[in-house]
Amino acid sequence: MSDSHSPEKRKRSIKPYILLAVITIVFICLMAITLANTQQVHVSFVVAETDTSLIVVMLISAGLGLALGILGSALLRHRHHRHHKQK
Repeated sequence: MSDSHSPEKRKRSIKPYILLAVITIVFICLMAITLANTQQVHVSFVVAETDTSLIVVMLISAGLGLALGILGSALLRHRHHRHHKQK
């Protein structure tokens, strides 16, 4: 059996196509969500109010959630690392 047909090499040659397919599907889903949520919504903050597209509110909320999740994870890792370093 030739080395060029090994299962390992076939897996490596398929991975970029799988990644491309996943990225394409995610992009199509994001475009569908964006197009489905273009209506204007009224947003009230403690000190201000504004009208904006629903997708903008969704994206800002998702971004804040992601940022807080990353920050929280980093803080827990730092505390865990510091706690084990003291022992």
